[in-house]
Amino acid sequence: MYLKLRWARFFTLAGWNWTLAHQSTMADFIVTIPCSHSECNGSHVIAVRVCEKALESLTRKHSDLYAGRMYDEPSPALFGDGPKNTYWQMVHGAGGGDESVSNWTSTDANELWERAARE
Repeated sequence: MYLKLRWARFFTLAGWNWTLAHQSTMADFIVTIPCSHSECNGSHVIAVRVCEKALESLTRKHSDLYAGRMYDEPSPALFGDGPKNTYWQMVHGAGGGDESVSNWTSTDANELWERAARE
């Protein structure tokens, strides 16, 4: 529970809009991430599932659960303990691919993570 609360604080500190996901989904949060790329319509939406795992395990688990779903919206994402342990795939601009929280924060993601523990 603590990890989910910390992620909720992180999303708020990052300036991302978020809501709790419906219980019928495999996600914990639906998060809208701002994007200024001309081909992205202003934002991306990800469905975040919080797992207490490290990046290597998250990447493997994502492949097992969501293979071939890069074009889904919201894009399914797995978040572990901290910004370095986040993984999803999504379309971005004319391409897309593997993503992590650090690619999408204007402030250092690790700093936001530490602030989320204190505030």
